[in-house]
Amino acid sequence: MSSKLTVVLTIVLVVCVGLCYAGGRARLLALRKETERLEAECEEWQSRIRDLESEIEEAQTDEYVERIAREKLGLVKPGETLYIVAEPDASGFTPVAKRKDRPAEIGD
Repeated sequence: MSSKLTVVLTIVLVVCVGLCYAGGRARLLALRKETERLEAECEEWQSRIRDLESEIEEAQTDEYVERIAREKLGLVKPGETLYIVAEPDASGFTPVAKRKDRPAEIGD
């Protein structure tokens, strides 16, 4: 009886050790996969940081400040003339064609 009990206990012990190993192995593989995903995400963030640092560096130049002032604020240097090209609005209004046979009038 002692020998049967030893065999049963040995089998139970081997099964328990095997299950623990398999569970640990599965957890290890999951952690490796998660680590790879996080490393890839970290690389993306580092790339984004480099891009933003480059933009910050560019934004500190006089040329950038002048360009933005011209585009957004309408900066005009002395001696320059600012021309604003009007684009049609969304209302669909089209101006009336000028009349060739009559002189121009107010509203033409």
